[in-house]
Amino acid sequence: MKTLLIFSMMLFNSFQPDMITPVTKEYLNYSIIKDDKTIGNIRVERSLKDGITEYIFESRAKVKILYSIEIYDKMGVIFKQNILQQAKLYRTINGKLKVNNTATWNGSFYNLSDKDGASGSLKQFIFSSTASLYFNEPDNIKSVFSEKFQKMIPVQKINSKKYRIDLPNGNTTTYTYSNGICTLVEAKTDFANLKFVLNTNPNKIH
Repeated sequence: MKTLLIFSMMLFNSFQPDMITPVTKEYLNYSIIKDDKTIGNIRVERSLKDGITEYIFESRAKVKILYSIEIYDKMGVIFKQNILQQAKLYRTINGKLKVNNTATWNGSFYNLSDKDGASGSLKQFIFSSTASLYFNEPDNIKSVFSEKFQKMIPVQKINSKKYRIDLPNGNTTTYTYSNGICTLVEAKTDFANLKFVLNTNPNKIH
């Protein structure tokens, strides 16, 4: 009887479903367009697990003006219970480090640092950042955190599906949405006017 009981318990445990919460991952892919020509691409990933949302933004672009400029960006942004926990931005231009920013929540405020070291603090909760705008239409959001400028930037609603942010350096970025997903970004930058065009449907992996 004891042997049968042990065997029954082993058999029961062997058929138990995996209790580990699965990670849900979604991807958005964009073409970077300048003067009707594709000059690069962007991939944005969102993963969800146990109340934690992580965004990974990675882009590569090559722009030729008087000379070629190769720009690489990577952002990693983590939210827990919809509150930003950490935001990182790493950028190189022609292989040289230009931006290495980090914002980290310490329980009371955000510690900010850049490639030269500590750069200040921000004493308010952050619920949205520029990385999260690709998956989340800012319908009721007044401002977003800029990973580049490490400050809150006001969001202006142009119409029911279009929003604009005016950056501290004079550049502007406009986001257009369909069904809550960003389908077009129009960026006026120092060196060119660019469009980020969604070229695939969201891919979801469990």
